[in-house]
Amino acid sequence: MAAKNVVLTFDDACRSHLEFVVPVLQKYGFGATFFISVPERWYTEFPGAFLSGEEIFEIHRLGFEIGNHTLNHPGLREKCDAECRFELSSLNEFLAKYGITAPVSFAYPGGPYAANAAAILPEFGLRFARTTEHDIWIKDKTDPLQIPCFAITDKDEANFHQALELLNDGGDDRAAVILYHGVPDEAHPWCNTSPELFEKQMQYLKGNGYTVISMAEFGR
Repeated sequence: MAAKNVVLTFDDACRSHLEFVVPVLQKYGFGATFFISVPERWYTEFPGAFLSGEEIFEIHRLGFEIGNHTLNHPGLREKCDAECRFELSSLNEFLAKYGITAPVSFAYPGGPYAANAAAILPEFGLRFARTTEHDIWIKDKTDPLQIPCFAITDKDEANFHQALELLNDGGDDRAAVILYHGVPDEAHPWCNTSPELFEKQMQYLKGNGYTVISMAEFGR
């Protein structure tokens, strides 16, 4: 039987996640994981473009998974163990302050796998970690701390179809992990996905019978 599992992930706590993405996901009955990073520099440079702690809690309250994306969004490959621990623990403390459950899923800032950080993730209860290498997540085969995905922007619409094509070549033990940033992305336009494209892709998943869930749900 062809696999029909799609894991939706959203990075960086963009305001559009609550204002636009969540209502669309609710309309279609989809789950998703929202990876949170809250660098002070973002909030200073782009006022109003990112979610407050209370708004992140609202996404959590509505039943979506909240994941750790570090406090300051640094490249972890260049960080020592102490710096990696600070980034992970500080984001968890930020979430706990707003009553949000400690995450079990993580996304490497900037995308690439960081082996030095991967060795530390289990200390913080992080069981699944997403990179940005293009491939399918296969249970019992894929390293759960090196889960590949397909990043979507307005310029990379083809990645969506490539992910589903690879997914359909196998059984139900696999999932296509898809990454979005802002929908739209006011602060980082190179990561932008238009609301129109996002809605079209969600309609496609719904109309073609895909099971759309969070990383934690598929990982279980």
